[in-house]
Amino acid sequence: MDDKKAEADKLRAEIKKEMKQAAGTTVTGNQLLIAIIFLPVVMVWLFLAARIIWSATSNPETLDSIEGLLTALAVLTIPVSMGLQEMFKAFGNESAPKKDE
Repeated sequence: MDDKKAEADKLRAEIKKEMKQAAGTTVTGNQLLIAIIFLPVVMVWLFLAARIIWSATSNPETLDSIEGLLTALAVLTIPVSMGLQEMFKAFGNESAPKKDE
């Protein structure tokens, strides 16, 4: 009985130790650099999209000159989509379970 209890305590301690090690999140320098450079581009893109929608709904005269705003949004969409693709690819490769060979 004491042996089973000691074994169970030992297993609990090992599980707690493994959980503490697995709980941490690490970010590589490359990921941090991508996020720092890429975050302002995404924020400008989102702000511009929100501004276009807000202007178009509140002022009908904005619809007369909306082509320039939509062109700017389209131009910013290219780097935003490429950056998101790279970020998802980088983070997706890290979170994928590794196969034992």
